[in-house]
Amino acid sequence: MRGPTVMLGYWGLAEQTARVLRPLELGGGVAPTYRTGDLVRRHPDGNLEFVGRRDHQVKTRGYRVELGEIESALYQHPAIKEAAVVAVPDEEAGVKLTAFLSCREPEHPSLIALKRFCSEHLPLYMIPDVFSWQEALPKTSTDKTDYQRLKEMA
Repeated sequence: MRGPTVMLGYWGLAEQTARVLRPLELGGGVAPTYRTGDLVRRHPDGNLEFVGRRDHQVKTRGYRVELGEIESALYQHPAIKEAAVVAVPDEEAGVKLTAFLSCREPEHPSLIALKRFCSEHLPLYMIPDVFSWQEALPKTSTDKTDYQRLKEMA
C-alpha cells in the first residue's frame, strides 16, 4: 500500500520502519510502500495481481479473520484432536471457510453441537461454513498440516 496517507516511518525506530516499509518502483518513481501481508505478482505492463497472503488472514463477511483464531477455538472442544481451517473462493459468499477436523473419539460431535460450540467461542462471522471430518489431517514431509492439500479437498 502506498500513497499520501501511508506513514513515512516510525519516529526514531529505523529498524522497525525497515521491516514494514519497502521501496517499490511504480509509475516511474520509488516510494516507501507498507507491507500489508498481501502477495502480489507484477505483470510486464506494470499492473499488480493479488495472489494471496503470507499469513492465514482472509476477509470474509466484511471482516478480516485470522484462520488460526478459528483453529484455536476449535481445539478447545474436548472431542477435537486436530483442526485446520482453509478459505476457498465462493461465488455467492466471496470466501467459504472450511474446517477440517479429526476426532479423539470414535463418534464425532453432531453438526448442530459443533455449530453451537463455535457460536459460544467465536463471533458469528468466524464460524466455518463447512465442517469436514477426517480420520487424520494430511501432513507435509515435515509432519506439518498440509494446507495446500486441504484447499484441494475443500
